[in-house]
Amino acid sequence: MTRTNRTLAGIGIASFIVFAVVWLPARVVTDRLPDAWRASGPDGTLWNGSLQSIDIAGWRLREIRWQLSPASALLGRLAAHVETRVSGGALATDASISLFGAVSIDTLVADGPIAPLASRLNLPVSGGQYQVRIDALRIVDGWPTRLIGTGRVANVPLVITGAASGPTGNYTVRFDADTVPDDGRLTGQLADDGGPIEVAGRLDLTPPLNYTLQAGLKARPGAPAEITQALQFAGPTDADGRREFSLAGSL
Repeated sequence: MTRTNRTLAGIGIASFIVFAVVWLPARVVTDRLPDAWRASGPDGTLWNGSLQSIDIAGWRLREIRWQLSPASALLGRLAAHVETRVSGGALATDASISLFGAVSIDTLVADGPIAPLASRLNLPVSGGQYQVRIDALRIVDGWPTRLIGTGRVANVPLVITGAASGPTGNYTVRFDADTVPDDGRLTGQLADDGGPIEVAGRLDLTPPLNYTLQAGLKARPGAPAEITQALQFAGPTDADGRREFSLAGSL
């Protein structure tokens, strides 16, 4: 095959891929999903389509919309902008997956109520709102090899007061892992964004889905008396007057 013929063949293949992605109906997606993934309401095309809902591993995503980048297929990956709703919240992301299964997220923004999400993740949080922003994430073999982003929770009830209408707290955890060590440990820096308790600590995530939270707690001046009294049972104080707190589990 001459160079000209190879070029023409390449153009023909590329044109077919773009044509297929642009015009194939969205139901092609549902027809090829694993049996355990229950999807309904496909509409639009494979390039620009939507689903009413889809159930994945116990999670129900609603109002899913996507727009693929046909040109990305020519580079050996599939890139898309995706928007959906999950557990009462909203999520939007620009992501791609390579031929070898590596997932890359350029941006991800999500927010919503904490309670339904915390219940699914076995986290002891009963209220408040969350916000997540990821600026870079790469997942290989089911675990991140890069994670740069921020998670915030606001108006979280401080259950140590024993009253659902008691004071609340706001907290932020920041991950800045441009590379991840061989053991897969991801460490985020935890701090408070206001409230009656000062918080400084770390959140460690380890494979497969384990977490360890370690933090120093200290009542702010003017904090309710029940907060100050409850912290006396949290553990010994350090040189800065903070009391150690830890929590571990799996997601």
